[in-house]
Amino acid sequence: ITEAENKTMIIMTHVRALGDYVKESLRPRMFDIFSKLHTEDEFVVEAMSTTHVNLQVMKKVSRNLPDYVYKRVSDRPLNPENTAEAFDLRMMDYFRRNREVIERHGREEIGGKKYLIYSRPVFSEQDCLRCHGDTTAVLHVIREKYGLTGKFGWKTGELIGLESVSIPLDKALANAKKMALDSFIFGMGTLTFLFLALYATFRHLVTSPLNRLSGIFRGIAQGTEPLGREISSSRGDEIGDLTGSFNLLSKHLLDAHERLRKAAEIEKQMMQTEKLAALGQLSAGVAHEINNPLGGIRLCFNNLINTEMDAEKKEKHIEVINSGFGRIQSIVRHLLDFAKNAPLCIAPASVNSILENVLNLVGYTIQSKAIAVVRDFAADMPDMPADANKLEQVFLNLIINAVQSMERGGTLLIRTRYEAGQCFISVSDTGKGIPAEVLQRIFDPFYTTKGVGEGTGLGLTVCKAIVEQHRGEITVETSEKGSTFTVQLPLTI
Repeated sequence: ITEAENKTMIIMTHVRALGDYVKESLRPRMFDIFSKLHTEDEFVVEAMSTTHVNLQVMKKVSRNLPDYVYKRVSDRPLNPENTAEAFDLRMMDYFRRNREVIERHGREEIGGKKYLIYSRPVFSEQDCLRCHGDTTAVLHVIREKYGLTGKFGWKTGELIGLESVSIPLDKALANAKKMALDSFIFGMGTLTFLFLALYATFRHLVTSPLNRLSGIFRGIAQGTEPLGREISSSRGDEIGDLTGSFNLLSKHLLDAHERLRKAAEIEKQMMQTEKLAALGQLSAGVAHEINNPLGGIRLCFNNLINTEMDAEKKEKHIEVINSGFGRIQSIVRHLLDFAKNAPLCIAPASVNSILENVLNLVGYTIQSKAIAVVRDFAADMPDMPADANKLEQVFLNLIINAVQSMERGGTLLIRTRYEAGQCFISVSDTGKGIPAEVLQRIFDPFYTTKGVGEGTGLGLTVCKAIVEQHRGEITVETSEKGSTFTVQLPLTI
């Protein structure tokens, strides 16, 4: 379209220059010649009429540009062949209403067909009146050629015609469409060839080596390929560098795997050490818990041996003895379960029940210090996937620490609640709180404020590790009125 527009502008510029030449050079020279021949009333249409010259020249130009049509028409022409049609009249009316517009270039629809048209108005000049002015003043030869029925009476500066160059839009686009189609077909063929060539090259140089590396990576992830495997490669390009990086990564993975394995065995020993230390702190309470039923058993045995009694009393003594043995057996079994070094075993567990078991273990220690226990357990607390044995270790450490923080007397508050898929367990004491310098290191391994033999410095470190194994979090709040440790555990792991 741009190319067609440019051609119409070039044609119109050529026509304008041709008309100017006729008006400014050729016509004055012809009149000058006639005057010397004393035939001033002569007029040569083929040389002196701007319209005639333009039309005749453009007929010859159209041989090379057959699609472009030049018109110079008027609503009052001397020659009926140059009478303006409906579209021309509409454009002349447009230029009359918009005198400041000197040309119009765009797409127009004529008779249901679209054209690209460049048009400009034609105004009469003083020189035009020799042939188109008042009938009494026009040249005699003009009156003889066109008769008095011609459209005379033009005025200077009056819009009397329209000049235009047009081309059907479908013809303007025909070559472009053909070129576009040819270019598209050629381009697609070229691109297809290049794509296939690049694909084959890329597959040979890149895809196959990468698939090989990817397969080994998947094998390592699935455990079918050994860590530390080295892949040989003599390539000096990016794939060779990638292979070298893979070998280095494989070696680092092997080293990291060994370090993690060793670290896990440190961690297991640390948890077991802290568990045994906690049992040591419970020893006095455990001895008391076992000693009470043993005293009852001994008394009943003595009565059975040394005292005469009927069958009913003997049955009651035997029941007391059996109950005492059952109590001792339960305490010992619980201690053994707590002390054993078992791997993480996730199963549905009740947090409230775990806390009750721990409170039973430390019952004597709590009673000996005259500490009041307040249970604020949520009734709607659901079972959660957890390792009950390891959570017992967490809560045992927190409760023992809370009890030890209170000299004598005080309140131990244990609260559970469930909210938005999270279980919250808090252990609060009414001790003196934790100093700021201690608080920032409270979870560091082997850090303790207790005397020699009173603690390992691993209790809270182990608690933190176990909680994080369950994808949870442990936090602490403290003041001069006491401290609160809160464990947050997700309902799903």
